[in-house]
Amino acid sequence: VLANFVGATLSVLLLLFLCGLIALGVRSISDWVTKHTPLSDKVALALTVILIVVLLVGLAFFLGARLAGQFSQLGSTLQESLSQFEEQLRQYSWGEQILQQLPTSEQLSQQISSGGNLDIFTSITGIFSSTLGFLSSTIIIIFISLFLAAQPEVYRDNFLRLIPKEKRDRIRQTLTQVADTLQIWLLTRFISILVIGVLTTVGLLLLNIPLALSLGILAALAGFIPTLGPILALIPAILVAFITTPYQVVAVFLLYIGIQMVENYLVSPAVQKRMLYLPPAYIIVAQMLSGIVAGPFGLILAAPLATALVIIVRMLYVEDVLGDAMETPPT
Repeated sequence: VLANFVGATLSVLLLLFLCGLIALGVRSISDWVTKHTPLSDKVALALTVILIVVLLVGLAFFLGARLAGQFSQLGSTLQESLSQFEEQLRQYSWGEQILQQLPTSEQLSQQISSGGNLDIFTSITGIFSSTLGFLSSTIIIIFISLFLAAQPEVYRDNFLRLIPKEKRDRIRQTLTQVADTLQIWLLTRFISILVIGVLTTVGLLLLNIPLALSLGILAALAGFIPTLGPILALIPAILVAFITTPYQVVAVFLLYIGIQMVENYLVSPAVQKRMLYLPPAYIIVAQMLSGIVAGPFGLILAAPLATALVIIVRMLYVEDVLGDAMETPPT
């Protein structure tokens, strides 16, 4: 019972963190509009929300049916590719030994079709999922995010009232630093996702790989997950290339490596100058822990969550308790 309660509490906290990230993203856009136009803060926020909704509805209208068909075809293609890959491995004794230790393609497809933990909103909302379902959980996330974006100072000030007066200024500085850093993180991720998605789709089209659009979107979404994301995105692309022409597997592999090098050495350094650096080992450990708590969705939140925790520990413990001054990234 205690373990279930702790797990549900952690899931709800991750849900609130997700809402905070969404609110930060919306607020960043509206603040930019306010700064560069004569519009008031509330009007800029309303305009930002309307533009985001119009953009999402437009994308769903023009690409929704095509993407649904591609992703449906992608599922059957991956299953067929896995079956062919098994047949290839069974021709070798060492391959047969490996397959004996792994689930079959039929078992994998059953796990995928049964849902497992792939419903990220179901896994993250925990106690809400059984009664409210996917749609209700999504609506809850949207409304909480909008409330946070509309009046962030109200929720911040109410939280600060729970802190002793002599500590409030320092906690306010810490929250401000966390918010500023996460805004920069969101900007870098958005730019990286856009670059990865476009380059992957164009590259796969040039290589005549089928389902290029769906694979490009998967690669873009996986770009939200540092370190592990590119590996996760490469696997379905390799399987699709394998069933098309096995020799194209090398070309697809080189394409993804090249795109990742462009993202790591050209795109990220250009937009990440003010970003707090976290060693890859920190990110991987955070992804493992978040994945245990919240499943696949924990992987997505691991990097920003680790970033926020590092800032909090650095400012409130290393600097204030231990007295060890550390350089603060400029904002």
